[in-house]
Amino acid sequence: MAESPLDIISFEECLVRYWRGNDAILLFYVNPPSLIIGRNQNYWREVAPSCMVPVFRRASGGGAVYHDLGNLNWSFIVPRGLHSKEEELCLIAKAISKLGVHTHIGARGEVFVSMGDGETKAKISGTARYFGTHNVLHHGTLLVSSDLKNLHACLGGIKVLEDNSIASVRATPVNLIHLIPSLTVYDAMSRLSLELAGMNPYEIKLTEFWNSHVSCLDIALRNLGESESDLASFINPEDFEVFKAQFGSTEWIKYRSPAFSILLSSNNNKRIVLRIEEGRVSDILPFEPNDLQAVDLAAHLKMRFTGLQFDFDTVEMISRIGPPNLLTLRKY
Repeated sequence: MAESPLDIISFEECLVRYWRGNDAILLFYVNPPSLIIGRNQNYWREVAPSCMVPVFRRASGGGAVYHDLGNLNWSFIVPRGLHSKEEELCLIAKAISKLGVHTHIGARGEVFVSMGDGETKAKISGTARYFGTHNVLHHGTLLVSSDLKNLHACLGGIKVLEDNSIASVRATPVNLIHLIPSLTVYDAMSRLSLELAGMNPYEIKLTEFWNSHVSCLDIALRNLGESESDLASFINPEDFEVFKAQFGSTEWIKYRSPAFSILLSSNNNKRIVLRIEEGRVSDILPFEPNDLQAVDLAAHLKMRFTGLQFDFDTVEMISRIGPPNLLTLRKY
């Protein structure tokens, strides 16, 4: 069953913060079509203006990833003293290889597969981590039968001039069904669970933890027994709701984006710089300080638009209600 991305992000946060077991938890889940950006990414740099799916920001780093029912997500929640990025990546890559493909681990924690020519590598998994006080969340995607056309349509935002965010690194994605036509998401989950945890996935309903909504998780627990109460005793439903409110807020999803600038050009090629901080226009400056017309243009716009909430249509808004001689502002 598909989960709400917001529920999953919040549930993972609960586990990272409050799990006190002596071994790792392995979690599998799928989400409906959605885009999940990394903790330190620029929303407007990563999300396509025409993106039609919900966008969320997770607590871990890394790049933007597309989720849908053809993408199997996996998570390790590991006590910090046991965490090893390399060992966990090797476990995942080896388990995926057992499905019938040859895998390679990339420099940024990606998992690639060899294509039919034996040389071309395509990406099937992107990974990220989040360090809590007691535990580490190490999770990733696995493309089984995702809509790659929609994946491409959702990614790629506006061009920025200055930006301290972590940019996504583009790679050629491929679905595992391209190499293993009969594979399903459920088959992949079951076989990975057996390989990684030595058991079939164990279904846990979040309604067993709290009664505020109905959903279910496919979860494999290593050396934790088969009682949901072992896990439930660490989870406070009130904390879960607090995390949902945080991770579902516009302040978290959009306005957490690091400060950045964009370069705009008027019809007569006067270039100005918009500075964006915490989701608002914080300053407007001439790109060339010695260009007096650009200085005047920037000063006029600064008086009117400083403090304006920024979004994809901000440039069009400025051009519509700017000074009379400003026919259009166009991206440089």
